[in-house]
Amino acid sequence: MSLLPLAQALWLAVPIVLAGAVHVLVIARGWLAPLARLPLDGGISLGGRRLLGANKTVRGALTMIGATIATVWLQVALFRRCAFDDALWLVDLDRVSPLGWGTLLGVGYVAGELPNSFCKRRFGIAPGAAPAGTRARLCWTADQLDSVIGILVCMSFASVPPAPTAVLLLALGLGLHPLMALLMVKLGLKQRVG
Repeated sequence: MSLLPLAQALWLAVPIVLAGAVHVLVIARGWLAPLARLPLDGGISLGGRRLLGANKTVRGALTMIGATIATVWLQVALFRRCAFDDALWLVDLDRVSPLGWGTLLGVGYVAGELPNSFCKRRFGIAPGAAPAGTRARLCWTADQLDSVIGILVCMSFASVPPAPTAVLLLALGLGLHPLMALLMVKLGLKQRVG
């Protein structure tokens, strides 16, 4: 059995994980505070409930997209310097620039979370809160996979990953997303992991 799909999934996850770490640092240090007060939904409500909620901010979106672009650029530089196997990349770097690839991944991450936030607000689930019962498991799973699905959708504008790589990326999302949440809980930036 080839380890290439796992290597591709890990290589694809690196910029997102590093961007997530940068996002945690930005929140912890209070950097870009004015942008943290700008909600992505503009404060608009539907049926008496916010569209997305206060936790989806311009700071978060710009940080994730910008940090993903920066880490893709570093990844490309490392790749070219160390002459890694071209098969790691799921995109033709002669056709798609690091800026374009990083933008697709970063926008995919951010956009992937928005439908989930919208649905949770419609169900009356407050930002950062967890529902009870069966809905709790469904929301937890959606929280772990929404951004990965967004990445897969957005990256498909440049490259569609092989099915085994996509499945492994979803599995990584189930593991890595909670680890980042745990880090945020430990730093006092979140109240709970799930």
